[in-house]
Amino acid sequence: MGIFDLLRRKTKQKAVFLGLDNSGKSTIISFLQSGKFIEHTPTMGKKMSEMDIGGTRISLFDMGGQQDFRDLWLGEAKTAKCVVFVVDRTAPERFDEARVELDKLIPYIQNENKQLLILANKSDLPSAVSMGALITQLGLEDLNNFEVMEISAKTGYGMADAFAKFYTMLTGEQVKKTKFTKAISVFNNGGVPIVSELDASETVEREAIEGGFLVAITQFTKMKLEPTDEINIISFESQDSGTFLVARSLNFIASLLWTPDLDVTIEQSKSALKDMLEHLEVTCETPDDTDKVAFHVGQYISNMM
Repeated sequence: MGIFDLLRRKTKQKAVFLGLDNSGKSTIISFLQSGKFIEHTPTMGKKMSEMDIGGTRISLFDMGGQQDFRDLWLGEAKTAKCVVFVVDRTAPERFDEARVELDKLIPYIQNENKQLLILANKSDLPSAVSMGALITQLGLEDLNNFEVMEISAKTGYGMADAFAKFYTMLTGEQVKKTKFTKAISVFNNGGVPIVSELDASETVEREAIEGGFLVAITQFTKMKLEPTDEINIISFESQDSGTFLVARSLNFIASLLWTPDLDVTIEQSKSALKDMLEHLEVTCETPDDTDKVAFHVGQYISNMM
């Protein structure tokens, strides 16, 4: 684990993921488990998987969203601490159908004091409706004790924030978002820069940091390491900036800036960098489409900075 390997506890919790077919429940769960996008076929019936976050074991029940399987939802929700209801933000023609199913669950959720998290998935797509329209059409204005968050299980947008909220609902522990880097840069496998992002909240000099990235990448490419399916990670110390971590996958080279005040170990930042490259290999098959790469980097690093 990388971007979601944040916590250290010894408890067991259960969450159930509900929503119409094709809303993205399975994709969300696999992203939480692996840190990258994985294509899924529709879930038939139900599927249980587990996550160990530090010492916390979380049972995740992925419930099929087809009409034939919806009678199973309430039975699993009865023994769950948290109910996650997933909505496809690009399918407003199905909002009424989703509202009918959600309305069946609301009385039980409220009576039994269950935690409810609504995830508006596919928020990366241009056809995604506004959050205001989604809230209105699902009838959420007068609903108490719930959270609604916009995410994309394909690009990773908002997933770390959703995970933090999800974990808080399960455990009652307030979790602050963890920063894994102060700056990140992505290059093609020849060392040509594609995108560079700096944490806007940090007082870092863009020119100095980007210069550090170029030096680190130049030294890395001089090592003549052949691109492979295995991701190589090497670190370069900078007296003024911190430690530049450089990693290479089949199609990309990426570097991030780690400093001791980030409150994560350098190994955790290495793992997060590896997760990002694995994610880019799945979502951006070639580095030639620089606009697509830049978009996916920007979406994914919402989890890292």
